Order: sequence, then structure tokens, then C-alpha cells
Amino acid sequence: MKRFILLSLLSCFSLFLSAQETDPIENRYIPIFQDYEEKLEELGYPVGRAGNAAYVPGQYVLKYTGANAAADFQADFIKLKRRFGARNVSLIGECGCSDEFQLYNIHLKNVGGEERGKAGKNKVAQAIGQEEVEPNFYVIPELDQLKNNLDFNQLPPNFKVIPSTNRNAPVTIAVLDSGIDPYFQHPQTTNGMAPLYLWENEEDEQDDPFCFDDDIFGWDFINDDNAPLDDHSHGTHIASRIAQQLKNNAPDVNYRFMSLKMLDHDGVGTTFHASCAVLYAAHHQADVINASWGFYGESDNILRGAFEYAESRGVATMNSAGNYRRDLSSTRHYPSEFALEANPIQSIFFVSATRTGTLLWPLTNFRSNPGVPGSDFMAAPGGNLLGLMPHHMGYNNNLARKRGTSIAVPFASALAAHYRHLHPNDGPVTLRNMLLATIEAQGTGATVNYGGQVLPYKVFNWVTLP
Repeated sequence: MKRFILLSLLSCFSLFLSAQETDPIENRYIPIFQDYEEKLEELGYPVGRAGNAAYVPGQYVLKYTGANAAADFQADFIKLKRRFGARNVSLIGECGCSDEFQLYNIHLKNVGGEERGKAGKNKVAQAIGQEEVEPNFYVIPELDQLKNNLDFNQLPPNFKVIPSTNRNAPVTIAVLDSGIDPYFQHPQTTNGMAPLYLWENEEDEQDDPFCFDDDIFGWDFINDDNAPLDDHSHGTHIASRIAQQLKNNAPDVNYRFMSLKMLDHDGVGTTFHASCAVLYAAHHQADVINASWGFYGESDNILRGAFEYAESRGVATMNSAGNYRRDLSSTRHYPSEFALEANPIQSIFFVSATRTGTLLWPLTNFRSNPGVPGSDFMAAPGGNLLGLMPHHMGYNNNLARKRGTSIAVPFASALAAHYRHLHPNDGPVTLRNMLLATIEAQGTGATVNYGGQVLPYKVFNWVTLP
């Protein structure tokens, strides 16, 4: 009898392994989801599974457009309360107040959504007859960037933007990240590093489709206020790396940073925060978006729509390839995957990372078939690079080193800003394609062995743009 039971158990285990082997796509994301889950829960964030991706349990993002957008949402909100119970439905965030877009972040108790196929999303969509519903996925810069930090989002008294002395036409770089420390507007405070000049919002509030109050140099989508300050360090470091590249290689560029805080003090954000930030950057006509973050496994049509809107408004996006040593031809990482899909967003340029010389950084993602349009495998330095850190955190000389594909993206953003300085009337697709072509022509060629294949790629730091 014991032998029979053992054989039965072994048989069941064998069937389990066979089932696992017949679902390679599912297996591909299990360790990624588990790592996200472990790190986020360690920091106190609840984690659910929607498809192959980590999301905030019970949270869903709804998008509405048109003159009746607000009324349509209110009507659907009432439907949800009737369907799931008034006490089980709450509105926890919103952005946009125009006909073009209005996003709402709702929370529903006891609805589910952890099931494969995003069943919770489908339940919500069916209850209201609304197609544009997505789980609220987590987005992060990279796992080892997540940490316990204290909140810090109070503007100093009598705060104002200090203009650059550069009188060339300004180029606006939207840093969608953990915020920027405005202390470094002054060249005297940067210890020889390039200053972080800030974009200033001069739009009449009556014409603003976000209806924000006093959004001086961006917005804090985490705390929903006008103080997009950095209480993590990632955003300030990213802006510093962009500014330093321009100072060293293209000092004529009158760069300025739009600070859009969509990662919190731990480095954690969601696709709701990210979508709102992309839409804000697009409406306010940023020239370049630096998006040094991402997530794996599942597409998000609302986030994709935000990047499509950005492209239509003339914004090019520079994005990190991700840090999991995965081939992006078979592992979906967003938003970089939006540039690789059958109907690609051609204004998105994603970047892998090198460690020294042409040697790839050990954890960088990459692309195995560079011959496919829109999937060129380009890499920039991403190993232990020096940059500014928020002055309130007490780092020595306010400087520290960071690594990863996040830190490689500023090399592309600086080039994109320089291109916009040289060709202010070119669109974002032309900008991105010219970057790819120029890096292909001038970058340093190298190869990496992966899965029995020799994969070519190009490494760039700076190139001479036409």
C-alpha cells in the first residue's frame, strides 16, 4: 500500500512537471513575480497576481474620454456599488479633468483579480460595460533600489524656480521618477556637478486639463500635491546624470527638468501613477520623457494609450530595458515592450546597460534579434556612476553611485535633448530613429553569448548627431 501511494505521488509530481514544462511562458514569469512579491511585502506593500504581473490587490484603473467623462464615471461608480456593495467600493485616486482623458483608481474589496486571466478586471468591466479597465500594476526602477525611506515632500518657504542663464530655446526633459531635489538649481550647491535647472509651468490654470493647484515645476502623483520632491534618491540621481552628460558634451542645450513624482519614498509606483505622469508630460509638451522603470508580464492598454498620446504631442520616451538578464524577444518588459509589439510605439527607445567598456552589466536585459524594426539592441554605461543625491539624506558631498539600466537611460535622454536642440521641428519618431541610426553607425560593436547564440549590440556614451 505504501509503495502504491508513493508511486501515485510520483506520478502526480511527474504530471505536475509535465504541465509546468508545457507552459514555458508561465514559468518564465514565476521567479520574477516571486521576487517582486517578496521585496514588496518585505516593505509592507500588499501584492496580488494579475496574469503574470504583480498588482495592488483590489485596485483597478478606469479611463474615460469625452465631454461626459466625469458623469460617465459617476454613473459607473454607482453601478459598481450596487453590484459589489457600497462599502466594498472606493475611489482612491484620479487625474485629468478634460474631455481628452480622465483616469480613476478604484479599490474593490472581495472581488479578486489574482487569478490568471485577470478575472477581477473582467468582473469590473462586465459590471459597468466599460472596456478601458486595467489592474493597477506595480512599477519599480529595479528591485535592489527598493528601500525604507522617510516621506519628504514639503516645498521650502517662498520657493521659486531659478532660471538658467542659457538663453537658447529651452528643451524640457520630464523625469518620471521619485522626484527631484530643487536644492540643486544653484550651481554653487552641486560640488562641481551640473546644476538641475527646473521647468516652470507658465500655463494658465484655467486651460490645464489636470485642474492642479499651483503645479510650479511638475506634480507629485504619489501624494497628490505640488511638491514633487525626492525622498528616495533615484530621480535626483537620474536628472543629475542627464545634466552631466549635457554639460560635458552639449553645453549649448538649455535643458530644464519637469519633475513628475510617480515613485514613492521606497521607489514603488503603479501604472496609475505612471499613466497620469505620462499624460501630464505630454500635455505640457515635454520634449523627452526619461522613464527609468518598468514591470514584467502583462500589457496595460491605459498606459500604452498614455504613451501614444505622448507621441502624438511630440514627446520621445527613453526607457530602461530592465534588470533581470532576460531576452526581451521572449520576456515582456513594459513600457519597452510597447516599442516591440506588432503595432509598435515608435517614439520609445529602450536602453540596456554595460559595466565597463563594452562588457554588459551582469543583470541587464537585452534583445536577441536586432534585425527586427524597433528592437535594436543598444547599451550605455550603467555601472556605478556618480550622481547627485537629495541633500536632506546626508550623503557625503551629496554624491553617490548607482548602477543598472536605469542609470544607462540618461545617456539616451541627453542625446535626445541634444537632438531636439538641433532639430526643434522634428517629431519624436524621427528623433528616435535618428538616435538609433547614429548609434548604429558610431557606436562600438560588441557581442554576447546567450543560449548558444552570438548576439551583436552597439555601445554608446555620446555620438555626433547630424
